[in-house]
Amino acid sequence: MRIYICHMRKAITAGDLDRAARIGIAAYRVANAHERRVLETYLGPNVARRAGLAPTP
Repeated sequence: MRIYICHMRKAITAGDLDRAARIGIAAYRVANAHERRVLETYLGPNVARRAGLAPTP
């Protein structure tokens, strides 16, 4: 998971927020509960919906 976060940080630093979001969403799909909480710090609380893992209202 560290490699995903490292690449997300690089993309954020470079100003490529779309790329950072794509990396984070892909990582979220395979992350465990603790790792998901860390990713939610970067991506926000709606990341599960964006990753296709939560029911849409």
